Amino acid sequence: MTDVNESSNCFYQEPYCGSTAWFVINIITTTITLSGNLLTIGAILFSKRLSSVIANQFVFSLAVSDLLVGCSVPYHMAFYVVEHFGANKLNCLLRFVLISFACSSSICNLLFIAADRYVAIVYPLHYVRLITRKSSLVMIILGWCMSFSVAVVPLMWNDWHQAPVCELIEVIPQNYMNFVVYPMFILIWVMMLLLYSRICREATGHAKRMRSAGSCQNVAILKDSKSIQVMLMILGCFTICWLPYFVIALYARYHKEAKSALLYEIAFNLAVANSGMNPLIYAWKNHNFRAAFFTLLRCRSLNAYGSAQYVTNHVPSKKNSISNEDEFRCPSVCEQLELAEYKTDGDKNSLKSNGTVVDSV
Repeated sequence: MTDVNESSNCFYQEPYCGSTAWFVINIITTTITLSGNLLTIGAILFSKRLSSVIANQFVFSLAVSDLLVGCSVPYHMAFYVVEHFGANKLNCLLRFVLISFACSSSICNLLFIAADRYVAIVYPLHYVRLITRKSSLVMIILGWCMSFSVAVVPLMWNDWHQAPVCELIEVIPQNYMNFVVYPMFILIWVMMLLLYSRICREATGHAKRMRSAGSCQNVAILKDSKSIQVMLMILGCFTICWLPYFVIALYARYHKEAKSALLYEIAFNLAVANSGMNPLIYAWKNHNFRAAFFTLLRCRSLNAYGSAQYVTNHVPSKKNSISNEDEFRCPSVCEQLELAEYKTDGDKNSLKSNGTVVDSV
């Protein structure tokens, strides 16, 4: 791989553009993103236990959207390695439509997962009534439709004829970014912050109550502390990966003399990397998914491994599968909510496919 051709579209013809180093980085990012999300999709598709959990519909939708993000990266790379590739209007516009559609759907799915966990932990007695297969499917479809609607706008509203090169700040109208894209990101980020803050407060309050109770407090406090850490990691990764991209894109639009292809490419790759991190955050940290991943890699049947276990931290368990040991141990906030859910809706058949071991959030 050699440096990019003179006609390649960069803010400036900086030496880094299309270089071997960045080509390798993009290949690594794409490989990690595709492999992680393909494993997640396969685990949910081929495992009856994983697919029976309603919350995993959101994880599945997230994995599909992140898979699309990974698939869109090679198209982005083509503008730096194929001569005159951005000279065609459709090719140029699809560069932004594809990545915008994939990233928007991924961000929407992150919000849906946060909302699902919020209802499960803050309003556990209403979870089974509010979060059904039908309602979750409606949410997912609406999220994908909204993402598609936002992404296709540049096909009809763009500045391609006036743009000297096929770059974001040249082709995409300023008003579209200012009144559609930026507000959408800020709104979703604020909503995720509020939801996870409320969840963390619930876990913190439970830890305080356990300290005052004085019985087997260490285990429960440890579980809730781990839950808070995971919540912070979810929001932190999302913020670290996406905030620099929007800040740099916004700054470059109003300070074109200071725009840098290097900074933009770093921010872009960081944002795309979030789709590679999501399988680690939402799936790999769960031992049921890990077991499914190892089973898939060994080309074995997913429905033959282990005993039935929890896939998420808030799905009700089967009453008859609770062991005597579990009855006498000190539950964390998430486990208490699970038992409450079961007692309220234990007669629903959809709950019968779940098991007993509880993962942290």
